Amino acid sequence: MAFVVSEELFRRYLAVSRSGYLAVSDWWVRCLVESLLKEGGQPEALFERARSVDMRALLDGHWRAFRQRVLASSEQRRKILLTRAVAPFSERLRLNPAEDAVSIDVTRVCDAPCHLYSSSGHSIWFAPEGFDYTLQLFERAGDHLRLANIARVTKQSPLLVRGDCTVVEICPGPGSAHLAFSLNQPVPGSDIQVYDRKSLASIAWFPADAETPRYLMLLEALGAVGDPALQAIAEELIYHPHSAVRWRAFKVLSQACPDKTAQYRELLLLSADAGLQHLCSSMLEEGA
Repeated sequence: MAFVVSEELFRRYLAVSRSGYLAVSDWWVRCLVESLLKEGGQPEALFERARSVDMRALLDGHWRAFRQRVLASSEQRRKILLTRAVAPFSERLRLNPAEDAVSIDVTRVCDAPCHLYSSSGHSIWFAPEGFDYTLQLFERAGDHLRLANIARVTKQSPLLVRGDCTVVEICPGPGSAHLAFSLNQPVPGSDIQVYDRKSLASIAWFPADAETPRYLMLLEALGAVGDPALQAIAEELIYHPHSAVRWRAFKVLSQACPDKTAQYRELLLLSADAGLQHLCSSMLEEGA
């Protein structure tokens, strides 16, 4: 889905964000926030920093840096950059580099969505001055959601959300499209759950990490061509954070070295992942 932010929306945003200079104390807190964005850390610490820093200035700097990266790139590189920066399931744009531990995201909201998506890890929803918006919060209860609360996000009232407990819906505004802003710190190896908006039932999932499907495709492709490096790569990927990659690597190794299946199974179960334990139990019952 293409991400389109009208010039009017960003002119309005930039006009608001140019008022005044940062105080020395605010500059120092902003430096701490930038450090947390790059290195990660406790979400509560980032939340406290975000509450006390001028988030307009932070957004303005990252928006300008993003535009500069786009404009300075070749056409092919620009397409790659935009593909990686735009979320595949919503009009959400990541402003800072993908290697940073915490993403700065801007989401354009037009209409009520047909689906709801869980988030990986923790999210901090915030609003620069003049960009207040409303969130609906749903409690995750097994394969379903329950409406839990409605929250208004303002400059004075950001919101810290745990993705494993709560799913967020950004409510459409009364008029034209508006923007919502968030800091997101994902958890390695986690998944995004997809829920139907009407029934609030879980209908699908996909890996939160974009690299996970690439590793799955790599193992499949190497196996299809009989690449001699397949076993060595699988022995590394059995330690991957995502359970789907670990399971696929285990299957490859079990086929390549049947006499070592029990040893590889022990490695697989070191993570105490309930899903992998179930798959291994089913495999043993089938006599593998």
